[in-house]
Amino acid sequence: MRKLLWILAWTGVAIWSLFAWGAYGLLDLFGGLAVRNADIVTDHPETVEWLSWALATLRSLGLGAIVFVWASVSLVILAVAALLGRVLSPSRQAHQNSQWRDFPERAGGPDTNLPHLRTPPRQIERR
Repeated sequence: MRKLLWILAWTGVAIWSLFAWGAYGLLDLFGGLAVRNADIVTDHPETVEWLSWALATLRSLGLGAIVFVWASVSLVILAVAALLGRVLSPSRQAHQNSQWRDFPERAGGPDTNLPHLRTPPRQIERR
């Protein structure tokens, strides 16, 4: 069930990525076209320069916004898959607890031979 959920999530991210890539390409194409042809609006050199700068700035902001929205939505898709995977799957903690109860020497009981349980913890002294 978890594998199917992750396959669907990554497929969704791939489809969303193709959509975002298409939007990015279209904005880049038409934004670049508008910047290069800013002189069609007017013949005044300063106005053409200002209009070209403004369109280039809008194009850059739009491309950045597309990347930000793409990343945000991709993270949401994967987060939902992770959350659903935790909710829908059987608890691993219960399975691990049943295994530890079968072997009390591994659970840190009195029969353990683990050196870090035999020595007291070190204390940090202040000066």
